[in-house]
Amino acid sequence: MELPAEEAEAFTAADALIAAFGEQELWTEGLGICFVPGPSEDEVIRRLGADPAQCPKTDSEHAPFDPMDYDESLRYVGVTSVPGAPGGCAITQDGYMPSDDAVLRAISAGTAAYGIYFNPKGGTFGTLARDGEVVEHEEIGLHPDRPDPATHWHFRFWQRRSTFPHNADTLAYACAAAGLRIHDGQEVMDRRAPRRWVPLPSQLRR
Repeated sequence: MELPAEEAEAFTAADALIAAFGEQELWTEGLGICFVPGPSEDEVIRRLGADPAQCPKTDSEHAPFDPMDYDESLRYVGVTSVPGAPGGCAITQDGYMPSDDAVLRAISAGTAAYGIYFNPKGGTFGTLARDGEVVEHEEIGLHPDRPDPATHWHFRFWQRRSTFPHNADTLAYACAAAGLRIHDGQEVMDRRAPRRWVPLPSQLRR
């Protein structure tokens, strides 16, 4: 049975996003990542309450904190721009802050933002914000209680345990939920060496 054109296009778009992440060897355990379409690195940094001039670009893995100090590392997130249309940024951390409600509210003004946390204790949790308001929390990949949403099929969550490496389908789903297109997941997924390190103000930290 041939799919309607709109459904076929949705599967094609989902597969392209999955491939963008699945072709890379990406380590996701303990990763927090947020996708936000539209704003530049400087604008995201300002929305996070920091001064872009005090957050220089870096091409090394030298972080401005002790990576072995978990509480200290939660004070910083990495911000990396996403090339191409519509543009935007990925925010990364070895921690949950990129999926935190306060962070998502701050960065989603006039756009959307989707944050996920790959909890090393189990479960992958996602949060969607639109225009400064959190609109959904979910545990990604669970079989829904209500009738299966289209995304459950488009991103092939029923196949996830054996088909997709490195949580590629989950990362792709998060991009799509935010409305962001990514062609090379490696460009935005390096949580050890993002383009910019940004200190979070106390009001955005729990």
